[in-house]
Amino acid sequence: MARRLYRIVIVISIALGAYLLMTKATHTNVFLISIACLVFMLFSMGVHGLLAHSISPKFKETGLAYPLLMALLWAIMFLIFVFFIIPVLCPDFFFLDLK
Repeated sequence: MARRLYRIVIVISIALGAYLLMTKATHTNVFLISIACLVFMLFSMGVHGLLAHSISPKFKETGLAYPLLMALLWAIMFLIFVFFIIPVLCPDFFFLDLK
């Protein structure tokens, strides 16, 4: 049941991201960045939950391997989000003045 829930969260986040990408011209930059962060949170929560319920408990008990794997996965997803996804949604993101 938990895997199904996390898959649903991933599908919802991908659908919201696609909707945001299609309607990016009609929204402000602050709104785009805020909603994109929410979509990233949903997606990363879904991926981590799905992975946590798919990995065997024996691997989770090995000490540092499981937390390091999760941290590495999140760091890679965050870097992809910041350097590839956000600039597609908001081309002037790195030079944005949010005053």
